[in-house]
Amino acid sequence: MENELKRKKSPAKNLIVFIKGKMVEGKKATDVFVNALKMIGPARIAELNKYTIDGLPLIVSKRDKRKQMNSLGKYGFVCTHLSTIGKKSLLERIGQSLNIKMKVEIEEPSEFNKL
Repeated sequence: MENELKRKKSPAKNLIVFIKGKMVEGKKATDVFVNALKMIGPARIAELNKYTIDGLPLIVSKRDKRKQMNSLGKYGFVCTHLSTIGKKSLLERIGQSLNIKMKVEIEEPSEFNKL
């Protein structure tokens, strides 16, 4: 169907994460998500072995071409194919599981694009 309307994506939201009082840097929500996982420790997260995205473990040793993935260096790759709200929720669950003092917020585009 050529004339089928495509669903528009919502404007990008910014992810703000503080781990043990230190702000996690990144230009986009995905960058902040990946950097937060690096700060927490990918090996610690992988040991939990209970977090998956679309049936794929959160942290894998080899890139899966079917999913959007980012490198974690020597720890492999992380699937980043989820919404900003999903990233926030996942980080909060990981923080709870590992008993890490963490604050995760979503900043709406209208708030940070006015600057």
